[in-house]
Amino acid sequence: MKNFLTVSLTTYVFSSALWIIWSFFILNFEASPNWLGSFFYLPHAARVVCVVYFGWRAIPALFLAELWGPNFDILIPATLVNIVPTILSILSVPLALQTLNMFDFHLGNTKASPLNKRNYKHIALITLVSAIYNSLLVNLAVNNLSLSTTAVGIDQVIRFFIGDILGTAIVLVTLAFMLNPILRTKS
Repeated sequence: MKNFLTVSLTTYVFSSALWIIWSFFILNFEASPNWLGSFFYLPHAARVVCVVYFGWRAIPALFLAELWGPNFDILIPATLVNIVPTILSILSVPLALQTLNMFDFHLGNTKASPLNKRNYKHIALITLVSAIYNSLLVNLAVNNLSLSTTAVGIDQVIRFFIGDILGTAIVLVTLAFMLNPILRTKS
């Protein structure tokens, strides 16, 4: 439980900021704003980055940010309808890590470990696997729990998959450009 409050606050703020930025772009620039899947879904980057770097301690804050994110209000009872898809979305990254562990790709801190937190290729692999889980599980849940009035098609699953990958790539490239000058001055 060391640093749980710091991890939770950092995760919540990061995820919430990505929700706000993503919502701004969706509402202002997409031809028909809808929640059927965006072609660049920035909040998935918060899931990947926070779970990879902070582990299971990030999940409660991610859950609160996910409930807050679509409607920007946790206290509305309508947000509680989205609990199952929210949990599945958040658990897609730990599920991806467990799947990679089954194939002897353990996440570690050293360069000798098969998955290194500091290597962008490994973050990309985790993003791809978690995007597969997220797109399949969430859309399956939405379809089976009748949370949507329309049937879920393969196009929506693909939009989720592409959106998760592109959103994470956009955030990681942006963070690399923003943090590179800061990290260089410390060296």
